[in-house]
Amino acid sequence: MHTALLALAVAGAAAAGSTPSRTVEVGDNFLAPKRMTVDPGTRLVFRWPEGNFNRHDVALDSAPRGVRRWNSPVRTANYTYRRTLRKAGTYRIICTLHPTQMRLTVRVRTRG
Repeated sequence: MHTALLALAVAGAAAAGSTPSRTVEVGDNFLAPKRMTVDPGTRLVFRWPEGNFNRHDVALDSAPRGVRRWNSPVRTANYTYRRTLRKAGTYRIICTLHPTQMRLTVRVRTRG
């Protein structure tokens, strides 16, 4: 019983001090998922999996007023890029090489 309580306490402490994150797969001509809703301060982790053949990037196409635009390097596979979304509102993310196929919409909730 003590072991279970200790495990819960350690897991809770780790969760309280960590940044929430969500993973986005940067596949050949798709971003997955296509839509998500997150809390402010959530880190998006973009992952180019092994086996991709096409070159892709991720770029902030539109965002709430005052958010600076960003663009990842162009990569093929085995790469990770991270961005933290802090401001409430809607963010539209695209691959600049395949903007009509590779789109992601992220809604960041207003702090409650």
